[in-house]
Amino acid sequence: MKAEEEVKDPSDMTGAELQQLLSNLQADLDDVEEERSFVLGQTGVHISASTVARYESERSALRVRIEEVEQALRARGASEG
Repeated sequence: MKAEEEVKDPSDMTGAELQQLLSNLQADLDDVEEERSFVLGQTGVHISASTVARYESERSALRVRIEEVEQALRARGASEG
């Protein structure tokens, strides 16, 4: 996830910027979940609890951010429609 995506307030973004951010965040979440599945699915390899916690933290943060952007898009759609 890019630093400017983490900091920028969705209420200050245009609809097109929100759509692009949402797309990027969903792609990031897909990547994290794919990596997590690959890493945790390996048999015979010890995975530390901190690695598992890092994946969960990343997934949770991305999901929260996606929800924020979706809410901003819904609010923008309601105000424009």
